[in-house]
Amino acid sequence: MPMPPELTCPRCQQAISSDHIVESIGAALAHIDCRRPRGLTHQERSLLYGYCWSHPLVCPECATHLRLFQLIADPIEPQRRTTCPRCRAGLIETVRDHLYMCTHSPEGLRRRAFQARETARNLVKQAGQLRERADVLMREAEVAITQLRDTMKESTSEALRRLVRARLQDGALPRDEISSPIPERPGDGSTCRACEQSITDRQLMTLLPTPGPLPLHADCFQLWSEERRAFTSLD
Repeated sequence: MPMPPELTCPRCQQAISSDHIVESIGAALAHIDCRRPRGLTHQERSLLYGYCWSHPLVCPECATHLRLFQLIADPIEPQRRTTCPRCRAGLIETVRDHLYMCTHSPEGLRRRAFQARETARNLVKQAGQLRERADVLMREAEVAITQLRDTMKESTSEALRRLVRARLQDGALPRDEISSPIPERPGDGSTCRACEQSITDRQLMTLLPTPGPLPLHADCFQLWSEERRAFTSLD
């Protein structure tokens, strides 16, 4: 089963993941800041620089004790000062945990920062679910169209078979077996004596060697051959 397409930002054309900071633009999602899609939100930066800049932190990777202002810039995203200066581990989630749990900042500001973060994550989640659902519906539609085409093809074939039977009954098509070679060649615009449709030069034409050769589509000839044998066995 093919994977559903990725969500992409219409501004930078990069994939959007659940840890990106996004906003709605019409029916689509876009990075708030394409330069640092995983960066801190505006509310989180307000907590960091306004209340927690000098607070202690322990790197979970190398156990280094430091303060938030000692974090260094990310080599890929220089705007993000969330990297451990010793082991170069990215600590953005550790920083976020501190910002949301620190009691030195106003609870209302922390709550708004958390809600903004959760809103962004829910937007990505919901958009992903909608994309997956749309992909499922598209595949279901493709299956339904294929089944409809098969049914229509079967119905057309059965209708043509009934037409061939009728022409055998009224003598418009020969009932006897033809032992002589039956020539085939590209159609020349002649009318098929079974379905009464033109045989184009892109179709194979079979000529029944009766007095005055009877042109048939190759498919119509196959039906005539089958129905002729069935018709003869009933006599």
